[in-house]
Amino acid sequence: MKSMTVDKTKFGSQLKKLRNEKGFTIRQAALQANLSNSFWSQVENGKRNIPKPITLEKMAKGLRVSKEQIFVMAGINNSDLATKETDKPEYVDLKDQINDKKKIMTFEGRIIPDEDLEYMERLLRGGKKD
Repeated sequence: MKSMTVDKTKFGSQLKKLRNEKGFTIRQAALQANLSNSFWSQVENGKRNIPKPITLEKMAKGLRVSKEQIFVMAGINNSDLATKETDKPEYVDLKDQINDKKKIMTFEGRIIPDEDLEYMERLLRGGKKD
């Protein structure tokens, strides 16, 4: 997910430069990001790997910059993040789908008649009606 051209030392020095440009101490930035001073310092000094996106978002908040700016510094592009977001399974309540009159339910390209949907719902309830 991270670019080969950005290593932890380069990222750390860029982070430090940005923090100094913003006029924040390590303590101030870390406090705003809800991270420890020591963690922040270790990242800046290249003693830690480039943090995960969730931590990078916190760092962006601490520096009052966009998360995209920090992600670019870390060598992460938006398409990498979009892929990760879509990798997560989406939970869908079948009952809501069946009862949504704005949706036409199909199976293998054929429309499922309402009476069949009602039958399927009864089966899923264990044969019980509402």
